[in-house]
Amino acid sequence: MTGTVSRDRRCFLTAGAAALGAAATSQLWLPGTARAAEPQLPDGVFTLGVASGDPLPDAVVLWTRLAPDPLNGGGMPDRAVPVQWEIAEDSRFRKPVRRGLAQALPEYGHSVHVDVRGLRPGRAYWYRFRVDGQLSPTGRTRTAPHPRSSGGPLRVALASCQNWQNGYFTPYADMLAQDPRLRALRR
Repeated sequence: MTGTVSRDRRCFLTAGAAALGAAATSQLWLPGTARAAEPQLPDGVFTLGVASGDPLPDAVVLWTRLAPDPLNGGGMPDRAVPVQWEIAEDSRFRKPVRRGLAQALPEYGHSVHVDVRGLRPGRAYWYRFRVDGQLSPTGRTRTAPHPRSSGGPLRVALASCQNWQNGYFTPYADMLAQDPRLRALRR
């Protein structure tokens, strides 16, 4: 009987220690948790904005990169940074659809790629990111139409040969106003 009690006690203590360790570690990834040991991030982490792509009828990929100083290595500390993301049916985010937490890792240049699933086909959505009290610009994306939908007109926009040092390119504003279903930017 003594051997059984001892083994059960060891299992209990081991499981308890593992649970406490997991709970302590999970606190590092929760938004809003105090992180006194880590310095606050620099201002302007969303200098590169946001983007989306790879639309499917029920999914889209959202992207951002934390880089307050993008021309000089990024300007981020050498640590993982938790980034909140959210996607909504409206630009004011009153009708949220999905949200979550992603890690911006230094080995990937603090970029974040989120594959959002469970969306409705052929629909516009708005999305944004938040980190350390800083909010990204709001992006707009669209899922692909359902494969068996009748389709309708296809509006395509294409821009080529960008050369920013020679001036601003006004066609981009016109492309946005026309709300094409497909945008292609070629460098």
